[in-house]
Amino acid sequence: MPTRQSLLLVSCILLLTWLLAAVFNVKGDHIRHPSRHSPISLAKAPAQVTLNAIYSKPTIQADEASNEGRPLILYAYAESEAARANLEYFVVMGLHSAADFVFIFNGETNADSLIPDAPNIRVVHRNNTCFDLGAYGEVLRADGLWTQYRRFITMNASIRGPFLPYWAQGKSACWSDLYLEKVNEKVKLVGMSANCTPRFHVQSMIFATDSVGMELLLYPRPNSSSPADGFGEGGAPVAFHSCYDGWLPAVHAEVGTAEMIIEAGYDVDVMMEAYHKSTRFRYDCQAEEVGDMLHNGHYFGSNIHPYETIFIKANRGIDPKLLGLLTEWHLAEGRKSWDICGSRA
Repeated sequence: MPTRQSLLLVSCILLLTWLLAAVFNVKGDHIRHPSRHSPISLAKAPAQVTLNAIYSKPTIQADEASNEGRPLILYAYAESEAARANLEYFVVMGLHSAADFVFIFNGETNADSLIPDAPNIRVVHRNNTCFDLGAYGEVLRADGLWTQYRRFITMNASIRGPFLPYWAQGKSACWSDLYLEKVNEKVKLVGMSANCTPRFHVQSMIFATDSVGMELLLYPRPNSSSPADGFGEGGAPVAFHSCYDGWLPAVHAEVGTAEMIIEAGYDVDVMMEAYHKSTRFRYDCQAEEVGDMLHNGHYFGSNIHPYETIFIKANRGIDPKLLGLLTEWHLAEGRKSWDICGSRA
């Protein structure tokens, strides 16, 4: 018969084995199910993307890597039918592992359920205040987030994309790179389109910039001031400088952003082709009475094609037939940013 000592030894071995198994099982579960609410970590490559249906929530697995040189992309969202459709498309076609993404959900919504769990994606929930420009500033200043990056894109859910033509394939056709490559030592703000009402400015649905431009967007320079217009008083905050408490101050902030960049000694650029037809477009656009070109038929009698700007304003009824067809065709083609952009880590 086994002795008391041998029985005690066997019991201790069994208990130790059970404890070790429990510890490793907990660690394994943590690794398999990263939380999208944890601090941003970075992805080396999208090892796998699975979609149960065209707009179902993807499950993405990726390895951790350094964030050196990676851009930060902020996506602002407030619930609406158009915003939901645009977010659904972007999640499928626009996400990739070569950048870090922060989705800012303003107000009550369950749209965060569409966002995949991935190490390079973070979700922020906040009250629906400050409008998009103020929300960007709040999130970027929190814990010095903006200081951890050198390149940035801010965008909102009023636009749908990316849309790139069939011939634009390969690593050089990553939508975020196409915007960020326009930022250089002179140009510190890039958008998709310009507006000439009440005066020339870069529209804020999507901005690309670097750390120099971002500091200007976040913090006003001494003695800088915005001129008065129909939306706000002279000297009122612009860009990401403040929390805007109404539509008029928010529009004034957008209108004054390009002026603020130019006043600091830098330049701006936009993707739309009409801007490049003349070196004097920004000075002549008011005389041409073109106004806001992001309305149906207001782009010199036509519409901006998304192959010009990569995105299309998708909450104003601009060419709904084209928008629907391009959405259907690009989803069917299945050429996603996960495949095009690769990993820049």
